[in-house]
Amino acid sequence: MHCKPHFLFGVLLFLLTFSLTSATANAQAKPWKIYLLFGQSNMTGGQAPGPDDVFNNPRVKQLQYNTCSGRTYEQWYMDTGGLHCMAGFGIGDWFGKIVADSLSQDTLALIPCAIAGVDIDFFRKNIKSRRRGEFKIPPDDHWDGAYPWMIERLTLALQKGVMAGVLLHQGEADWQTDSAKVWPAKVAEIMKDLKQDLKFGDVPLMIGELRADSKACCGANNVYLAQEAKNIPNGHVVSSANLTVNNDAFHFDGPGLRELAKRYAAGYLQALATTALTRRDGAATGSPALSTTWRLGGIAGNRILEFNRYQDHIVIRDSRGRLLAEGSGLSLRLPDGSKRGLLFFQAKAGSAISRGTLFDMP
Repeated sequence: MHCKPHFLFGVLLFLLTFSLTSATANAQAKPWKIYLLFGQSNMTGGQAPGPDDVFNNPRVKQLQYNTCSGRTYEQWYMDTGGLHCMAGFGIGDWFGKIVADSLSQDTLALIPCAIAGVDIDFFRKNIKSRRRGEFKIPPDDHWDGAYPWMIERLTLALQKGVMAGVLLHQGEADWQTDSAKVWPAKVAEIMKDLKQDLKFGDVPLMIGELRADSKACCGANNVYLAQEAKNIPNGHVVSSANLTVNNDAFHFDGPGLRELAKRYAAGYLQALATTALTRRDGAATGSPALSTTWRLGGIAGNRILEFNRYQDHIVIRDSRGRLLAEGSGLSLRLPDGSKRGLLFFQAKAGSAISRGTLFDMP
């Protein structure tokens, strides 16, 4: 039997189209990973973008913060920067960019809920902040506080997937000593209420440090942030050390905020290296850490990522998601090059997947 070339081409085209359509359908069917972003102005962002501040990954979604820039409140869009209806970029944009590159099979859903200037009481359940009248909550400011607003938005998001993490940067408005001392208990209360009301488990809570430079208002309060990270299950501090800042007492500048966002992503991915998120009855819960261990050995210009057991597939990327090395075995050598800084890897041994962050210094 002889098949005509155009017939064979038609069959191959059909099979290719069917394969691609099936893969797309499978990706869309996979539960999204939901991330809550809340806090004050350093979380809302709004820094002027540079050439690297490009956000166009279709797997990074945002639940629209308010009606602005041609987008409608509480509709889903691809994140293109400015999650909180602010021109420019913020922590969530770079967090989504890096984490999506590292979790290449997942769709991320960012739920922005930060409001510049607010105190922590603004986010507590059944509490009306004494400063409520100073701030507006999207879309029409009818809420007594931000907690029910967050619940509404997260409930909508959870129709698409499961809670995977919480990003918090707040505390400048609670800088006075008396307020700062009770700040950890209030954050713990917010997290407890969210978990109970939305029925999710101990997902990573990433708490960003406040500025601690000589002109900063509140660096001394970072001790309370560290206390909170220890008290909350799966709590983690994101360092603000040596970040560049604005000419005020509160805000990071563009490069500083960009680096802080990368540290949020690195800390989160490191948390995933010891806690795997699994879907169970619609909730994200922790499973035991994988037995794989690793180290970055060698010297500058000749770095080797080493594992304690054979890996079927290893991928190493830089902070922009660019592929640096790929292979298998007990080790993987990074290509020669200059300083790379923050790196991310994913390794698979059988059905076990390990992820981690590395610092490749000169």
